[in-house]
Amino acid sequence: MSKEILSKQTAGVLSAVMNQPHWNRDELSQRMIQVLKEIKQGVDSKEAYLETLLRNVTFLFANTNHAKSFLKHCIEEETFVAQETFHKLMLDVPRQVNESNYLAENMPHFKEMVYKGSTIEEQAAHAELVYSNSRLVNDLLIDFIGTFLHPNNKEFMVHYLEYASDVVVDTVMSHCQNLSNLILKEIN
Repeated sequence: MSKEILSKQTAGVLSAVMNQPHWNRDELSQRMIQVLKEIKQGVDSKEAYLETLLRNVTFLFANTNHAKSFLKHCIEEETFVAQETFHKLMLDVPRQVNESNYLAENMPHFKEMVYKGSTIEEQAAHAELVYSNSRLVNDLLIDFIGTFLHPNNKEFMVHYLEYASDVVVDTVMSHCQNLSNLILKEIN
């Protein structure tokens, strides 16, 4: 099958995902504002706020990378595992990150992306945007994989197994990023 068909299928799946109640734009906006408010209240300075956002962005990249690897594995092995297996894997990511040097090794790489702006206020605003985007992309990917693995969807999702795993993951990530950008434009 062609990449155009894969792209249309992926857009359809993510459209169905976005119709779920937890993707309501108003509620999503309120949740994002609340999370950022809680992060800000949990620290005692603007610098600590930036550092916390950087830490969260770095963690989200680890989480997203684990999810991408899982999806890639499913495609390569042409297998649909139980959703519970995926959820257990994702619940174990924080432990893996905390027991490794992932944050210490990777936060410097993300610092340049997160800390943009000439003032601390500009940096905080940009860091909030990067965090929100990272969170949305991660959540969209997680929901896509949950839909992919759902037993009721197997007949439709089996078509994904006809493609190379890199092509599937790249297509899904591209759609997740595009949707995240659209959501952020709408709620800002």
